[in-house]
Amino acid sequence: GGGGAQRRGDREGPHAPRVGALADAGGWVRLLAVPLLCACAATPQAGPRNPLSAVRSWAIQLQGLEKPGAAARLGAAGADLVVIDAANTVRGSEEHPTAALVAQLRRDGGLCLAYLNVGQAEDYRAYWRNHWKAPTKDGPGTPDYLLSLDPEGWPGNYPVAYWDFRWRGVLWGGAGAPLDRILADGFDGVYLDWVLGYADATVRAAAEAQGVDAKQAMVELVRDLRAYARKRKPGFLVIAQNCATLPDLMPHVDGLAQEDLSFRGRADATWDDEGAGDSATPPEAQARLLEHLRGWRAKGVPVFTLDYAADPANAEKARALSRAEGFVPFVTRTPLDRLP
Repeated sequence: GGGGAQRRGDREGPHAPRVGALADAGGWVRLLAVPLLCACAATPQAGPRNPLSAVRSWAIQLQGLEKPGAAARLGAAGADLVVIDAANTVRGSEEHPTAALVAQLRRDGGLCLAYLNVGQAEDYRAYWRNHWKAPTKDGPGTPDYLLSLDPEGWPGNYPVAYWDFRWRGVLWGGAGAPLDRILADGFDGVYLDWVLGYADATVRAAAEAQGVDAKQAMVELVRDLRAYARKRKPGFLVIAQNCATLPDLMPHVDGLAQEDLSFRGRADATWDDEGAGDSATPPEAQARLLEHLRGWRAKGVPVFTLDYAADPANAEKARALSRAEGFVPFVTRTPLDRLP
């Protein structure tokens, strides 16, 4: 959704992950920019060895976990899989007891995965340096792999040239790198946002100018990220969001998540806003999405869906379609700051 996970923006403070990058349904491409949630399933090797293949319920909450009782409520939900933000990767919150939270959630429920944006730099993360300069409407930032402003206009998130070796060095390979923090804190895996960054016009243009195949470069990024993590933690899981149109990624992920199969919401909506869900996905876009998702499912990849609906009838409609296709549904509202 609006950020394949989203961000909360100035309304709720600067430390909001962005879920739901580009939801693509073969010609229907949109950007989600809200603290969204997403989870996915297993790869072509999906079988008994892939824990995601046993998941029957899941949930995501990217904000509000610091509130009293929030973690306990999430654990008590009994979901087989939960996705949260790694709070100690946020600048100023490096001392957050993330490892203890992960241990509690794993004890109370099942698998616990961390949100990680691989296609955009987020200026509220601890990796953002003081000498960095954000892109503007007139050009890239510093370092120059910071390509542009967010397509949806959300502050603090910037599409990157994710094939640049310097960006890889930001994501992993050092004590302060977000993936290394996630590994150290005991997460079972990562939920990757903005994997569909290769569909962004500015990113595509930059890749072409440098003689890079944007799609292949994303496949290689995810492949190498997973290999790095699994060398340090065998069985580390990788879920990718909103990239059903990139089948070459199948061998390198353990699950696929898809937002807005049935209903979507407005990125900047609050929980009780009418725009927090219930906007029906156009039938033709839904049909194209289903065609791609069925291809992944046929290859043994468990598929998880994330829809946004407040109306109980719409929520049940979304769940029913997902289950009928053999997917695992979750229906919530776009702020992703609590459970429905």
